[in-house]
Amino acid sequence: MIKQIKEFLLAYHQARGFTLYGSFPLVTDDPTVLFTNATITPFKHFFGDRDATPHNYALVQRCLRVGGGAGELETARADPNYSSFFEMFGSGLFDCSHRAATKYFLDILVHIGLPKASLRFTVPETTMFATALVECGVDESSIFAINENSEFWQEWRFGKDGLIGKGITAIYANDDARVVSIDEIANAPQSFVEIGNLIHVYGKAEGERVVSISYEGFDVGMGVERLAIILQGKTLYELAPFYELVELIAKHIKVLGGKNADSGTLRVVVDHLRSINALIQEGLRPGNKQQAFVLRKLIRSLLETLWLSVGRIMSSVEIVHAFAELDVPGNTALVTKVVCEEERIFRRTLERGRNVLVKNPSLDPEILKGTYGIRQSLLPLLQKG
Repeated sequence: MIKQIKEFLLAYHQARGFTLYGSFPLVTDDPTVLFTNATITPFKHFFGDRDATPHNYALVQRCLRVGGGAGELETARADPNYSSFFEMFGSGLFDCSHRAATKYFLDILVHIGLPKASLRFTVPETTMFATALVECGVDESSIFAINENSEFWQEWRFGKDGLIGKGITAIYANDDARVVSIDEIANAPQSFVEIGNLIHVYGKAEGERVVSISYEGFDVGMGVERLAIILQGKTLYELAPFYELVELIAKHIKVLGGKNADSGTLRVVVDHLRSINALIQEGLRPGNKQQAFVLRKLIRSLLETLWLSVGRIMSSVEIVHAFAELDVPGNTALVTKVVCEEERIFRRTLERGRNVLVKNPSLDPEILKGTYGIRQSLLPLLQKG
């Protein structure tokens, strides 16, 4: 289904005169992000560069949204529809009105098989999008205004200049229950799935002020896997190829002596391995700075999750090799080599930490974490030797 969705969206846009692009690298030189995390990332110059020649475009972009924080690395454990590494369909439109852009956005959703009656929309309170939606046949009861923090790409909040826009967020309702407030949608994640956005890119934040840009336009982004979840009525890790990857990891953990791993653990392992494989394929290697540090954190979080599942510190080579065979055929040896070398470095660090712990069993766990990167959950395994 995921493959068919991508093929449909690209063919749909090619037939309408859009220029198609292939996926750009995950590792980007954009100073506002570590990785390509949205389809607009490679096309920012179309909007902000006066020397650009913008044109309507479409692509399916490989994206990665992970910064390496401990909580962020565990998101897949609780959310069966979360994946750090995913594919996003995106397009850009220029020289068109809010109404034309809104009609285009709705047409995509309907053509792909989403009934308009099941769609809900959030819009900024003071824009033309609500009017455009109504003019395009959307019932007013399905439109919800957002008063605060309605801008997209808020790099300026972190002291970085960047594009700024306002737009529509499309949400799929899993049932026909009447919704009367945006809070109901936010508090019922199992009943509503965010599909994507149509954003009017109208300016650039420079410090505390917004300046005009060379070419205003509209940016569309929607998760391909999200669409598959809705159309197939399954969670992400029940879809192919995710399901096969989960089954593979479950089998290997059991063979290595672990008990039946819970579904959250399996999702974390699959999520990490997919991200790791994608980054290594692009030439990234573990290190201590920026993108390389995120890869290091991903690999070490993967190892910790596997070791805790099995109940001992052991080699990950069999699991990594088998997963790569299924996930990235042709690059198996490279992925296995990089991960296993990082495992060797990590285990050497763990051994130093264990020696310190033997000499001082009452050592504050925060010191071990800060000095050696050893989380408290690993201490029982270290003490076993």
